[in-house]
Amino acid sequence: MKKKSILVVEDSTLTRFSVKKHLEGRGYEVVEATSGEEALAKIAQRLSPFDLVIIDIHLPGMDGLTVAKKIRENPQYRYVPLMCLTADAKASTVREAIHAGAVDYLRKPFSLEELLHRVERIVGRAAAEEPAEVLERILRLEANRAKRGNLKFSLVLARRKAPGRANAADIKRYIEGKLREIDEVIPLEENLLALVLPLTDRSGAEVVVK
Repeated sequence: MKKKSILVVEDSTLTRFSVKKHLEGRGYEVVEATSGEEALAKIAQRLSPFDLVIIDIHLPGMDGLTVAKKIRENPQYRYVPLMCLTADAKASTVREAIHAGAVDYLRKPFSLEELLHRVERIVGRAAAEEPAEVLERILRLEANRAKRGNLKFSLVLARRKAPGRANAADIKRYIEGKLREIDEVIPLEENLLALVLPLTDRSGAEVVVK
């Protein structure tokens, strides 16, 4: 099944990194653009339309509302949903975003789980993957990112010695509450979890294990 594709137009490196990592970790294809001009160029170069475009309203150069209007002028994007991100929650800005073609509006700061909930509501869930496939894909992404940026990342495998009352999903939620939003917790089996820790060297991973 073809992955659902999302274009994220955001000039904040941290926000873009977090959004891309979180959505890719849930099985979506994510393409980044740091400006409106770059977004329009990537749309023009792409053979098939994206399934969703997420746009920060406050972009350098061409603002997000102008980008949204220009995207809507493309016949292929007449019905492609647009989501706007901004720290500005004024009613007038919301009206402008809707007038520009946005179907949803997410105020900064937002949680990545709230973003995922909105994305799933607009375009549906990503195609289901086996846990091993999820881990392989995330490791490949992190390895490429680490190589490009000369960065570190860590993989921790944790096995429960004996079954307990908590199931794998409960343990996953508990551990996620202790980690950063950019970290990934993947249940591989009922008693085996994988933790992928971006921007983390061995000493940092040891702190997590403790």
